[in-house]
Amino acid sequence: MKRQIKLDKFKAFFLAILVFTESILFTGCWNYREIDMLDIVAGVAVDKGKDKRFCITTEVIRLKGGKDIQPFSQIVSAEGDTMFDAVRNLIAITGKRLYWSHAKVIIISEELAREGVIKVLDWYSRDTETRADVDILISKQPQAKDIFAVGAESFGEDIISFGLDRMLENGKSLSKAPKTEIWKILNNIEGEGISAITPTVSYAVVNGKKSPNVIGCAVFKGEKLIGFLDADETKALLFVQDQIKGGILIQTESSKDASIPLSLEIFKNKTKVKPLLEGGKPSMEVSIETTVAIDELEDGTNFMEENKKKILEKDAAKTLEEQITKLVQKVQKQFDSDIFGFGAKIEMDKPKEWEKLRNDWDKTFKSLSVTVSSSVHVRNSAMLAEPYKVGD
Repeated sequence: MKRQIKLDKFKAFFLAILVFTESILFTGCWNYREIDMLDIVAGVAVDKGKDKRFCITTEVIRLKGGKDIQPFSQIVSAEGDTMFDAVRNLIAITGKRLYWSHAKVIIISEELAREGVIKVLDWYSRDTETRADVDILISKQPQAKDIFAVGAESFGEDIISFGLDRMLENGKSLSKAPKTEIWKILNNIEGEGISAITPTVSYAVVNGKKSPNVIGCAVFKGEKLIGFLDADETKALLFVQDQIKGGILIQTESSKDASIPLSLEIFKNKTKVKPLLEGGKPSMEVSIETTVAIDELEDGTNFMEENKKKILEKDAAKTLEEQITKLVQKVQKQFDSDIFGFGAKIEMDKPKEWEKLRNDWDKTFKSLSVTVSSSVHVRNSAMLAEPYKVGD
């Protein structure tokens, strides 16, 4: 018994020595570098260079102030024959290495995106310090770096890239632009039966100040940009992709010998896409179920009355079906790019049939029959079941 106690004490002593030794040898960071030797990148814009192939513009975070330190940004550009060459040439301007782990956005010019985005994304995804959750945007300004020219006051904060990231995050509740991270666009470019989309960014001049605008989306075929969808078309696309997180449906109804627009706030949506094959010919069924509430109306009509409510639900469902059908036909005719992921759905649900379709999917998609059915449920209108009435 005494021998067992001595043995246990020896094991405990040996374990303590081992832990102590490891704490000395392995503490700290293997990749440690002084912060004043680095420039922290908040975002990057990529354009075609004037003298070389690429022009990279970075928004670098700086600090100012004494006791109350405030961050601000500095915009730095450099050109290079390759992406990595341009990044290294930035060091000659800043005198510091760039630290990419806090970067929020990559903005790519339309001109460069039409040639292909892989050369941009491949460099970024291979770097050991970059992250796969950075957001990708396509600039509709002449150059991507023009976006960094917007006043920081437009965002309510000093770092423009952080403001763009916040707009994308909050924009989920509007459903007028997708949120596309680098891993997702790479997966869709390299995958089968689906094409990539990204949000688009531009700016408008309001009261003499440049104001950012993240709305609509860019459509890709393979790695190349081939066109754009506006805000309403993008919302219809997100319905098909079951990516609706909120937003407003505008429905026009007849009331008192006039047409009035109603704002229907989306509270919940569920979309199911079902592939069908008859005689080896594929078709798709898109079923949408949406719950909304009346958020705004312009006269005293009570649309919560049972008969008016049913009419509103039926009309809103028809409008949604028409919008989505119109979008599908436009994409088939103009873009010939399966941004809906119909092919990927067939591959997932019917892998054997997909093997027969995959080689000619581009041709099949153009003539693919898509049936859209929608069901809209109107629940009580926020705090009010009945509208306000003015006068007698």
